[in-house]
Amino acid sequence: MYFLYIRVISTEYKEDILLALESSEIYRASLVEGVNLDNAITRDLELFKGFFENVDNEEKKVLIINALVDKKEKIKDFVSILKESGLDIENEDILRILTWEVESLSDYL
Repeated sequence: MYFLYIRVISTEYKEDILLALESSEIYRASLVEGVNLDNAITRDLELFKGFFENVDNEEKKVLIINALVDKKEKIKDFVSILKESGLDIENEDILRILTWEVESLSDYL
């Protein structure tokens, strides 16, 4: 079993990413919306606030998607589907994908 972690940087591609997950049979994923902390501290300080008035709120958003996946091939399919849909995930700052092998505690019960 694999733990899939996806950090969606460009939130305008949210629907494309969710459709690719479904098409690659990755179900029961969790989606968490948050704030990108890259420059959040300096933007929120009164001293620097005037410099960032025109910053789009979408730029501050980040999406985190987590899922347990039974086969590594499904993750490879997910990446292939994203590429086939026209997302240049290798050269554009759209998302980050991390996976690692995990064991379920229920395997020992």
